[in-house]
Amino acid sequence: MSGARRSGLLDSEMRRFLAAVLTSSLPLLAVVPAAADAPARQLEYSVVATSGGIARRASVLIDFIGGSAERVMNVSVDEVGTGGFAEGQGAYVGIEPSGSLRADRASALTNEEEAICSLMALESEDLAGVAIGDHWEREGPVPGGRHHTRFFVLGVNDRGLVEFAVSRDLVHNDGSVARWHGTMLYDADAFVPSTITLSGNVSTGDDPADGRNVAMTIRLVHDTFKHF
Repeated sequence: MSGARRSGLLDSEMRRFLAAVLTSSLPLLAVVPAAADAPARQLEYSVVATSGGIARRASVLIDFIGGSAERVMNVSVDEVGTGGFAEGQGAYVGIEPSGSLRADRASALTNEEEAICSLMALESEDLAGVAIGDHWEREGPVPGGRHHTRFFVLGVNDRGLVEFAVSRDLVHNDGSVARWHGTMLYDADAFVPSTITLSGNVSTGDDPADGRNVAMTIRLVHDTFKHF
């Protein structure tokens, strides 16, 4: 291994270690409620979700509340509508390296919350040295079903941003199916998605003709780990 390559890997490992300290300050082994202390890190994403020509705007708030020896990243997730009111009850979620999710109840997450949390699992990937054309896939359980996600690298720049083509298939225990495709800009220095743009079809069965077409645009607007 060349000295430059080894140095790059060490720099990447050091950034991952610093992020892990900030995002995993408590040795949690399961999804548990946050402690009274302030979370180690907070993110805010703006969301525009469109279905049937109607756009819904909201903010998704994510607090990092700990990690585990199994490399599970624990977060609390809340969605707030334009009027400042919470949409749903919020959820506590464990994010596994495979993009699989553990939640405190099966119906805990909206489409956009599920997408953000699952794609945050790229924090566990070694993105040092990735290049256009690199690709891989991950699969496993999510609340109420399973996911199969494929990544294809479209571009990399010297500011630590990696652009991906992303496709996701979700099969739920109730027989419903969701198929998503789109792009994601991932900040490899901050270890979180910067923007996510997905279009999909959500159906009650295997036939997309029985479903509804939906789209979501998600953008990171605040991160206590990184100044904007």
